[in-house]
Amino acid sequence: MRPYLSLTTLAKKMERAGKNSEAVSLKPDYRIAVWIVPVIYWLALYTFTGSIEKDHLVYGGTILLLYHLGSYGPRILGFLLPFVLTGMIYDSQRFWAHMVRPIPHIADLYYLEKQLFGIRTEQGVLTPNEWFGHHLHPFFDFITGLAYLTFVGVFMLTALYLSYRLYKEAGEKWPADRRKALMSALPWSFLIVNLMGYTTWLLFPAAPPWYVELYGLDTVLEQVPVDPARTVRFDALLGTGFFTDLYGYESNAYGALPSLHISYPTISFFYAFRIGSARIFSAVFLVLMCFSAVYLNHHYVIDVILGALYGVIAAILTPYLIKKWAK
Repeated sequence: MRPYLSLTTLAKKMERAGKNSEAVSLKPDYRIAVWIVPVIYWLALYTFTGSIEKDHLVYGGTILLLYHLGSYGPRILGFLLPFVLTGMIYDSQRFWAHMVRPIPHIADLYYLEKQLFGIRTEQGVLTPNEWFGHHLHPFFDFITGLAYLTFVGVFMLTALYLSYRLYKEAGEKWPADRRKALMSALPWSFLIVNLMGYTTWLLFPAAPPWYVELYGLDTVLEQVPVDPARTVRFDALLGTGFFTDLYGYESNAYGALPSLHISYPTISFFYAFRIGSARIFSAVFLVLMCFSAVYLNHHYVIDVILGALYGVIAAILTPYLIKKWAK
């Protein structure tokens, strides 16, 4: 359990601080939001929808456990806070997004993709997604499925590694204020780019290429289950149900533009080059994700380009916002 100061101990600390001309900060620990906010969200979720699953309870229990796990637990949760908030916002969309978004864009994006990136074949002009559909291979099924399965984890691990490099290389190259700003920007840029993406999804809902393959260009469904598309080929290779289960939790089928699958590795790539570490890995993984998004029939090339642009904007904007917040 976290130790709590008695009034006598607090008074002594204030007295010592006064002698040293230092102020005692009585501001609440912001990390408390890591478990208070999810608990409030889940209570509201259960109250208004009656929908709370065992995964939510396991998740909340883990948060509470980490919060009380000595001095390292709250530090870990401080890093995880942007991811927790992102997960809550995304999860909530399945209850209200369909009530506020306009008519999804389907045919216009498909024809624009064909016009910009169409591939001429004997069957006519095909989108890159359609062309890959005629050139599928188990090797590509495996590497693209693996990338899609791990991309959030890869982002988190890359952010941790780059933060570690900043900590180890403290000094003239990275003054304390710049170092702290960048270390904070790494995880918080994840939340910023997701807020940008979710806002775009609501204002400009866009159907992914698998939707066109399943329902055509003229069918508009208000609520549609998210399809795993060609990621099922990865599951078939390994005899698993990873993607079938994963996409059963997805909450917004019309969130193709921009591709946040591309935004995350773009942010990692941006900071890797700025910090000067993990550059090759970040570049290779970004290229792999761009290929995977199109090959797996989840995104058009248009979505990929815009996703990369959103990632760059978030990576540039987040340190600025953190500095403004700190003032």
